[in-house]
Amino acid sequence: MNYYLFEHEKIQLDPVFEEHEIKKFIFLWEDGFDVFTIAEKMKRGVLDITLLVVDRAEIGEIKQRPKGLFA
Repeated sequence: MNYYLFEHEKIQLDPVFEEHEIKKFIFLWEDGFDVFTIAEKMKRGVLDITLLVVDRAEIGEIKQRPKGLFA
């Protein structure tokens, strides 16, 4: 039996971002905001933003920070 990530009914995920949202995210990330604050400012779920961090980091669009996701 295979397990598919994020398929459980308890998980709410909106993995689609518009270009202006990506730009806003990068601005907030580079300004040092944590994922919780970014999610609040962008009116998105923390999971959405956390996965966006992973996505953007994997392609080299954002840099690692000393405190990672949390500052």
